[in-house]
Amino acid sequence: MNVYGYIGLMCLLFAAGLAAIAILSQKQSSRNLNDRKRNPAFLIVLYGRLSAVPIVKDLLLNIRSRLEVYTGSDEITIRKKSVVLLFSTVFLYVGLVLVFWITTRDLLMLLLFMVLLLFIGDTAVEIFINNFHNRLLRQQVYYLEILRHKYYEQKSVEDANYEACNVLNSKGSFEIYGQAEKINDILSSHDAEAELEKYYEIAPNKYLKMLAGILYITKEYGDTKVNGSSVFVRCLSYLSNEIKAELYKREKLKYALKSLNIISVVPLFFLKPLRSWASRSFAPLENFYTSKAGIILAIATVAITVISYMVLRRIQRYDSNTKASFVNNTLEQKLYTAGLYRLVDRLVPHGYTKKKNKLMELIKSAMAPLNIYTLYTRRIIFGFAAFIFGLCLFLGLNSYARHSILYLPQMPQGYLGGKLSDQDLKKLQDIADKDRAVILALGVKADEKAIREEVRKRGTYDEKEVSLAVTRIKDKMDKLSSNIFWWWQLIICLILFEAGYYAPVYYLAFLARVRKIDMEEEVSQFQTIILMLMHMNRVHVEEILEWMEAFSVHFKEPLQKCLTNFSADSYEALEELKSDVAFPPFISIIENLQLASEDLGVAQAFEGLENEMDFNRETRKESNERIVEKKKNLGMMIGFLPIYMLIVLYLIIPMIVSGMESISAFYKQLNAI
Repeated sequence: MNVYGYIGLMCLLFAAGLAAIAILSQKQSSRNLNDRKRNPAFLIVLYGRLSAVPIVKDLLLNIRSRLEVYTGSDEITIRKKSVVLLFSTVFLYVGLVLVFWITTRDLLMLLLFMVLLLFIGDTAVEIFINNFHNRLLRQQVYYLEILRHKYYEQKSVEDANYEACNVLNSKGSFEIYGQAEKINDILSSHDAEAELEKYYEIAPNKYLKMLAGILYITKEYGDTKVNGSSVFVRCLSYLSNEIKAELYKREKLKYALKSLNIISVVPLFFLKPLRSWASRSFAPLENFYTSKAGIILAIATVAITVISYMVLRRIQRYDSNTKASFVNNTLEQKLYTAGLYRLVDRLVPHGYTKKKNKLMELIKSAMAPLNIYTLYTRRIIFGFAAFIFGLCLFLGLNSYARHSILYLPQMPQGYLGGKLSDQDLKKLQDIADKDRAVILALGVKADEKAIREEVRKRGTYDEKEVSLAVTRIKDKMDKLSSNIFWWWQLIICLILFEAGYYAPVYYLAFLARVRKIDMEEEVSQFQTIILMLMHMNRVHVEEILEWMEAFSVHFKEPLQKCLTNFSADSYEALEELKSDVAFPPFISIIENLQLASEDLGVAQAFEGLENEMDFNRETRKESNERIVEKKKNLGMMIGFLPIYMLIVLYLIIPMIVSGMESISAFYKQLNAI
């Protein structure tokens, strides 16, 4: 069986695997929870076998850890979905690699594409998780509607949630049913508060955390009436509106950026076919593509494609999973401890300087899990890596240029034709072989007289042919002599070092700007939490702070510090929280909490919040529209940028340069006649 037979067989297996996965997915969606116990045994056995394979084990556990958050509690379902998703990703990976190899037949480009595919495979898993999460959010809206209806009937949150579980199971909403069952277990537990804390650690999203907390407080303290309406029902309405706004933003962004991931990686598939087509249509282009400039343009096209894909994935990401944390034992920390601290400690600003304070504030704003010493270690690593990359690039280009001059056939100067015949290519290759023999025999420092004698020794007697050969070989020798590492290339390497050295700082600045939008969203969530708690019985300021800390990402550490000091002096603890945060929308909430911690009470301190929230809701709706529109425009620009760069860098510029060089050489030949 030849190579095409193997490729056909792999494609057939790929198609069969996708068909099997589709059938399994269809069957799984039609089962209820009781049917899940009858999952195919071979998937469970396969899970155990795959867990014993070193590399596959890491992939499987990574997928499992991401599925556990959103999947029901039964182990069989988690294992089955992990195996199905792993095989889907592997089949997609193998299929794309085969298609890429068929279209390019370039080993170097294949290696680059396989590295990019590692990120694409992770994207496939992420898309699956996002779809599952969106389905969970839609079912959660339905869950809240049933819960409100059942509460009016039962007048008890515990009974209402139990009835809602039965309805969800009968209607086939299995994802949210598993979460509703967990909440039901919390409400019926002897130590409901401890079970609630455990659920906070495993809840799929913040909305389910809020719902579990509201049900617990209402069960413990009872419901209250405000202006004749139930506070519990009002909380459900607030929560439902939050989920609907989140779903609206997700669906609109998904539709706006649809298929851009595929479009952004298209240039990788067409780089080699475009080069082959252009070289066949206009032969001088082959010289340009094999030159240093052509290789640099190819690397630039690939780099732009990879960077565009990464940025596009960041734009499409719905949730910010980055959390503030302590500095772990990362590579930077290990290198710092191993001896790099001698250099880092000299570079880090000492004392209370403006530069140091600016960097410290940038780290806090970006919520990066590092300190200033780790940041400088990272800057040194990035700078050194960029310098080595530039050094290797120029040395590699010089080595390739020497190989091209000695071994590859060169187009005749002034040639303006299209495709060369096989006979013409063979003649050019013979000329290249003869020239190489002369150059290797004499060295690159030989003069024209020595070259002429060496050419005559090798059987060329026509004086005109000898003169042409001497001119051609001398030109090659001059190119080989100048093919060294120049001083300006060292300067470029130093510039690359500078760019790499400052890259971590610019990345932190980018993260800080992204976090600002997330902080505004989080403050809006705090306002919703306060609206849900302010009218409940026996709710005090410390309990509100505990709720805020439980759902916080960006303000978690300052809130934890405030709660630690709250029992000693509540007012001073809140004052310290204001100084730690320095974010105006959040400071407004803290000032109201200070009023509530004295004699005013929570309800009176936040009595204007409901009217403010109505205004904020409209403002957030417009803000969401602007955010989606900005991401759409930016995503469209970045998604199509690789295609534009492919056409400009790898087609238009080579055609212009090669055409101008050929025309210039042609006119020189005319003037010489």
